[in-house]
Amino acid sequence: MATIFVAALLAAASGSPDIKIEVVPGRGYAATVTFIDANEFTPVIDRIKLLAAEKCGKQSVRFGRYFFDNQIDVARGVTVIKDFRQSFSCFDPATDPYKPVPADWKASAADVAAATQFVTRFLTYLDAGNARALAALMDPQLEATTEEMNRFSGEAKMHQTGTGSFTARLDAWLNNPPDASYPGAYAFFSVLSSHPGIAGTCGGILVYRVAEGKYQISQYDVRYVSQKLIDEEGMSDEELDRLCRR
Repeated sequence: MATIFVAALLAAASGSPDIKIEVVPGRGYAATVTFIDANEFTPVIDRIKLLAAEKCGKQSVRFGRYFFDNQIDVARGVTVIKDFRQSFSCFDPATDPYKPVPADWKASAADVAAATQFVTRFLTYLDAGNARALAALMDPQLEATTEEMNRFSGEAKMHQTGTGSFTARLDAWLNNPPDASYPGAYAFFSVLSSHPGIAGTCGGILVYRVAEGKYQISQYDVRYVSQKLIDEEGMSDEELDRLCRR
């Protein structure tokens, strides 16, 4: 395992990471990258966008399932991303059933309450390990499986040393974000944890407003930092914040 990890580090350091595009029968394409540092994420995404646009030609690109493993490289103090996979397909905008919301659309109090309740339910299932219920709340285009949701739940709980809870914090509403799978209204939530053993969290959850009172998880990217790691490395809150932004 160590040999494979070192080889990946050397490959990443040698230049631009290799991006492979493969055909997925009946679904479109998948772009895969074996290993990158977190600070290479945006440049890699930009390259994937260009490659996808070339594949789709005169049609538009729709990005779907988005998946990777991440871990903290303590020796270098950075987050690394492994086995990145981004699916995409081509579509004709003239026949697209997904429509944008007005640029000045504002969430109502009912929207805020419904979205928060939805994410709170998701986090309750996450803490309880209810993988089947978690998968049902995901965007179908993400092709979420109970096995994957079991793993996400396990990662969320692996550093817990006592009873606590997850709390959803609404950070922003986004109208027709350009990098989303389809146009519309989205809400971004940070995830806070009161569990002993967890020093903090990074990332968050992006929620798509399907219709009034109806939501689905469009993106789940939450990392849980163990208190043990912070204690062993003597990290301050500022250093933890910088680690999350890397």
